[in-house]
This record gives sequence, structure tokens and C-alpha cells, in this order.
Amino acid sequence: MNLRFTSIILGFISFFTLSFSSNNILPVEESQLIFSRLTEKINSIQTMEFTLTNQERIDGKMLKGIQKVTMNTLPFQCHITMIEPGKGEELIYAGAKYKNQAIYEPSGFPYFQIELDPYGSLMRKNNHHTIFDLGFKKMMTILDYHMKSSVYQMKVTEMEMDKKEIYKIEIDFTNFKYYNLKVDRAETVSDVAKRLYVSDYMLSVMNNVSFYDNLKLGSTIIVPNAYAKKIELYIDRSNGLPFAQVVYDDHGLYEKYEFSDLKINIPIPEKRYDAEMLGKTL
Repeated sequence: MNLRFTSIILGFISFFTLSFSSNNILPVEESQLIFSRLTEKINSIQTMEFTLTNQERIDGKMLKGIQKVTMNTLPFQCHITMIEPGKGEELIYAGAKYKNQAIYEPSGFPYFQIELDPYGSLMRKNNHHTIFDLGFKKMMTILDYHMKSSVYQMKVTEMEMDKKEIYKIEIDFTNFKYYNLKVDRAETVSDVAKRLYVSDYMLSVMNNVSFYDNLKLGSTIIVPNAYAKKIELYIDRSNGLPFAQVVYDDHGLYEKYEFSDLKINIPIPEKRYDAEMLGKTL
């Protein structure tokens, strides 16, 4: 069973379909103010509903997924309905209600619900992220960390895209590189990634180790000094929120995501996260 719940934080956009006009690069102080307002707006989100389209580089190929997502930020809960691939498959996570397991409802065989570990191999297969990275906040936390600790350049451009007024935020980590890190504590790849605010999927591939196996004390692993070489955020000026994110490493496009049909801070029925409601229309 190949679950392509490619959940992460933010959205993908197909650039070849877009038209740009009226580009205006903003001064540094105004750019910083726009970024601060973006952070404040994201921190105010309690519930979200959106369609997520994503592409992620897996084994050298860009894999695509589309899913409908409903979520609460705190406590974290989510309901995901797959559109592509696995049309009609559903998944919920409701925390302690189901012993911190995700409940998966297939659209066909085996025709019964399955409990899955959100950090397990089935949930992580062909995915850069876990379901806990859904929404905007994970990426903003990563950016906040690296913009304080790394060398970067930020450019904010005011423009029009397909008749929509937007801000394009480009954050270029100019000294992006890899270095050798000696394992001096009991950690997994995911532990290291969380501590350094980088991609555990990237670390896993680069070092040919699984996400959650303990690393050998005294061994050396390769890690990047930032999450990515360059990150682009596309902000809808009508609501002040991202509708697209594009991430590049030193090999080119690493991942890209798009939010559409976005609604925030709307009432969500508690039964949305009930296992017995999977496969039923609310």
C-alpha cells in the first residue's frame, strides 16, 4: 500500500501558466515589515481548510499529489481526502482520541479502516514531511531560525500575477553548503533535523539512513547549514497569506506547494475528526 499523503506545510504553483506584470522591488524596511506582518497573520490561525497541490523530489523524480485538507492548529487535528493519487482515500488524526494514531480509510480493498503511526514507514513513504507539518507555521519557524543564524538576502517584489495582486518574497541563503557533523549524542536523523531546522528527508537520503534509526555515536553525517539554498513565498495581498512556496537546493527544485480554496479561522465540526465519519459527507 503506497500512501501519498504528501502533507507539508504550504503550496505549489505551475509557473508556466502564469503571467507577471507591474514588478516593483520594495525597499528593505518595507520588505521586513511585510515579512513581520506575514508571521503575525500566520500565528493568528486556529483552523484552516484548503486544497493542497504539491510536488516533491523523490529518488530524482518530481512526484505530485493533490488533497483536500481540514485542520486545527492547536490542538493539532486534521482530516485529509486524497484527490490524486488514491482518489477518495481519507485520513484523520485526532491526537489522544485515537491514541495518537492516524486512522486511514481506503477507497477500495481492504475495505476497512487501518491505524497508522504518523511517523511510520507507510505514512512517510514518498513524503518529505509528516502530517504535523501541515499549514504555514512549520516553514515560518524554519525561516525564523535560519534568518537569525545564517547569511541571507531577502527581496520582496510587488507584482500582479494572473490579475491577482501579490508579494513575491525571495530568501536566498547565500552561503548554503554541506558540512560534516560528528554524532556526539543519542539521536536519530529526525532528531538532528529538528534540532538544526533542516529537512529530515534530505538528511535521510544524503546519509542513506532511515528517519528514526539511532545514529552511531562517533560517526559522521552530512548536513546542510540551512533548510534550502533558496525559498520563494508568494503572498496574496487580499488576505496577507501565502498561496505558494517553492524550495530549491543546490541541485535545483526540491519541493513546491500550492494552497487554493483557502479558508482560515472557520468553525469546524468536532465530528470532522471522528473515525466513524470517514467515507461519509458532512
